[in-house]
Amino acid sequence: MKTLITYQSKTGFTKKYAEWISSELNAELKEIKDINDFDINDYDLIIHGGWIMGGMINGFNKIKKLKPKRLIVFAVGCTPKEKVNISQIVNVNNLGDIPFFYYQGGMNPKKMGFIGRTIVKMVTKEKPIFKDTTNKENIKGLVIMAKKIQ
Repeated sequence: MKTLITYQSKTGFTKKYAEWISSELNAELKEIKDINDFDINDYDLIIHGGWIMGGMINGFNKIKKLKPKRLIVFAVGCTPKEKVNISQIVNVNNLGDIPFFYYQGGMNPKKMGFIGRTIVKMVTKEKPIFKDTTNKENIKGLVIMAKKIQ
């Protein structure tokens, strides 16, 4: 069974998780911008990861439109998992029965851009500072699920 990991990353944290998952599953890894219809049809399982803002998983709609055979989705944000409304993310993105995982990433102000930094400052009332809260242990559940499918 062929597995492809796709991702869209703005600050590098989603890419880090995608690389870890790809390594654990010995799967091909591609940025969402490099995906087309032909690529998708060659794979039995697609695992897509995107950074999340306003509940929207970046790159997910592009993957969903390509109608992969099997799909698992993960999203990465700077909010701790215990403070995230998972059901709201599932509903906003119309995930339905698609397996979904949320991972805490971090914050990289240098890659966020002016608007991203401004939004964080408005919401948190603090100046955004670099922090990396990624943890490879977080991917265990997704990897176990994917191996059962493979």
